[in-house]
Amino acid sequence: MARTDTLDALVRTIDGLMKAGRPGDAVRLASAAALKVPSSHRAAQILEKTLSRAGDRKTAERTYAGLLSAGGAGSAHYYNLAMFRKRDGDREGMRAAFEDLLAAAGGASTVHSYIALCSLDRYAEAFAAAERISAAPPPGEPLLSRLWNPWGDRSTILPADFIPERLRALRRAPLPPELESYRSFLAGAIRLYAGKPEQALREFGKTRPAPAGRRGWMRFPEGWAALRLRLFGRARAAFSAAAASPLSRTQSLCRLAEVEICSGRRAAGFALFDRALREAHFSHLPGLRAWKGQMLLFTGRYAEAEKLLAEAGRGGDDAAWCWRGAALARLGRLREALSELDKAVRLFPTDLEALVWRGEVLRLLGRYRDCAADQAAVLRRNPGYPWALVNRGLCRLALGDGAGAVKDYRALDSGMRGFLARTVKRRAGESRAERAGRMLREACRLALGDRRNDLYFRGVWMRRRRPG
Repeated sequence: MARTDTLDALVRTIDGLMKAGRPGDAVRLASAAALKVPSSHRAAQILEKTLSRAGDRKTAERTYAGLLSAGGAGSAHYYNLAMFRKRDGDREGMRAAFEDLLAAAGGASTVHSYIALCSLDRYAEAFAAAERISAAPPPGEPLLSRLWNPWGDRSTILPADFIPERLRALRRAPLPPELESYRSFLAGAIRLYAGKPEQALREFGKTRPAPAGRRGWMRFPEGWAALRLRLFGRARAAFSAAAASPLSRTQSLCRLAEVEICSGRRAAGFALFDRALREAHFSHLPGLRAWKGQMLLFTGRYAEAEKLLAEAGRGGDDAAWCWRGAALARLGRLREALSELDKAVRLFPTDLEALVWRGEVLRLLGRYRDCAADQAAVLRRNPGYPWALVNRGLCRLALGDGAGAVKDYRALDSGMRGFLARTVKRRAGESRAERAGRMLREACRLALGDRRNDLYFRGVWMRRRRPG
């Protein structure tokens, strides 16, 4: 049996142990597998996911202590230990794990060493490592997202002072002239990660754009900043340049697909997804299937989305759990949807989209107070999240709080509120609460499978239509 088949069987066995209520056995099995193939990225990924689902910080520390002391461990294990410490708010422990990673790597330029160097504010070394990685990218590794966004994992929300500290250190860092363009590149990427795409574009504009080719991947975050601002022309130009770089080829094709779909050219967009799937390394296929499945969900093709997302989930892409749960919900399979979304929230409790979808399913099941609790958790982290307001407003209406429903409707951003007011025709004699309820329900229907807080996706569904 090939190693890939063996690891696939391992995942199925671990899932079975988790469902049977035996998390300790699942952790021991994943740890034993990692000890047998300590340099395997896939085995490291399986162990990290198992610990995330089944273990606490102490279990993770104990497991990694045994694994790393045995020798031969790949950099992914050191990185995953750093992330467990980060989740607990132990920044010094995270830094120590990164120092150990760099010592174990012995100067090797892995994506994990790049993240470690950025996290330790050793930017000249980090950018030199990025140059070596982009000159000879190892096949199958998820490089692009970590090169432009070294702190973008979903394991936790960063402390409020983390981004300003990194920016200050980046400004001060001495760099050789040949690496100077990295300064504005990473400063723009940090601004983008912090949710400030306008500032990001200004940073990217401080140096000449990287040419298409080996450094073309540096245009990728510029494209995403433009896409988030619905500057589709600039996004298309930046992603096209990034697509010329082997390191960013497939992800840029998928972002170009989003540009086309969100600007009304669905067939062209899905054709780009299919090209990316044909060209991609096999290890990237689960993530790309999840990405295409997400857009099938957002465009209302729920059965196709569910099938593709189930395949992506079996291949190890955890983002697929949220979107498959959403597709199941839109297909009316609410109990299955809730199970999938529970799994997504357990693994990534900071994933607001998963919390919104789980709340919506709870609402559809009549569990209004449970739904409202999930939406309140979302709104504490992001007070303007529109779909949390929609779901909470509908729960309030169902519980007899018409004034609360109106308040949640009025808290929507002006673009969404105005669209709904124009789209939903007034009825004679209806109260403000009744009208708010009809508009909130219509929002859920019109938005198909989109519950993201990204404005550019609204181009898929928020279009002029006859009042109804």
